[in-house]
Order: sequence, then structure tokens, then C-alpha cells
Amino acid sequence: MNILGIDPGSHNCGYAIINGEKNNINLIEAGLIKTKSVNLKDQIIELISGLDIIFKSNKIDTVVVENIFYAYNPKSVLKLAQFRGAIICKVMQEFGNFYEYTPLQVKKSLTGNGKADKMQVSFMVRKILGIKNEIKPLDITDAIAIAIAHHNFNR
Repeated sequence: MNILGIDPGSHNCGYAIINGEKNNINLIEAGLIKTKSVNLKDQIIELISGLDIIFKSNKIDTVVVENIFYAYNPKSVLKLAQFRGAIICKVMQEFGNFYEYTPLQVKKSLTGNGKADKMQVSFMVRKILGIKNEIKPLDITDAIAIAIAHHNFNR
């Protein structure tokens, strides 16, 4: 089963496609959809265009999107919510369904600790996939972690 994990972001949206069969997980592709525009409308168009390319160039069975976390800046949360809404709309058009997990659920699934820091999650992602080098930026690691968490929850 090919699982697409998406870590929504306004300038960097991390994505990762893994193939998960029982206890075996392989990374197929991972990267960033970067938006360069300044205004929200054009950023959303860039994001959706990037997703469209990923959807058309890969076999994807399931899509998982990280749920919004709490932040101190209300403007950032609102902007992120708009990006997440656009992502979900595109996913629903293409696949008719998606799954979502909170950062706490993802951390707990990978590390056993819902309050694990990003470095602990990154370590577990690399360990699970057998990758020695650090994966950068962390938006990509988060997207991989979301996909792995879904695989773990649905084994």
C-alpha cells in the first residue's frame, strides 16, 4: 500500500510516499512543495499545482494529512488552516477520503512518547527506514513520520 503523508505549511509543504506491507516500510519519494508567491491566492495555487504533479506521477492508495497544532501567532494558525483546507479539498477531489493525525499521535506512534521532540522523531524515522544520513528539512521528516504513523495504526 502506498501512503502519501503531507505536513502542511505555508511556504514549505512536506510530502512523503512510503510503501508499507506488514512490518516492511520503504520510502518511495519525499520532498517539499515550495511556494514562492507573496499573496495567499497564488501560494494556494502553487501548492495545489505541486500536489497535482505528485498525484499524477505516483500510485497513491491513501493520503494522510497532519492536523493543525497549537501556535502562539493567530495569523500563522489562520494561514496554515487555509493551506490545510486547500490541501484537503484537493485530496477529496482526487481520492474521496483522507486520514488525519495530530502531532501527538504521530510522535507516540513512532517513539512511544507523545511529547517527543523533533530530533527523536527524526531518529526513529531514519531507524525505521534504515537511513543513516539526516533528512532535511524537518518538514520532510514530519511528512514521512505521518505516513509511517498511519501504517502503524493500520497494520
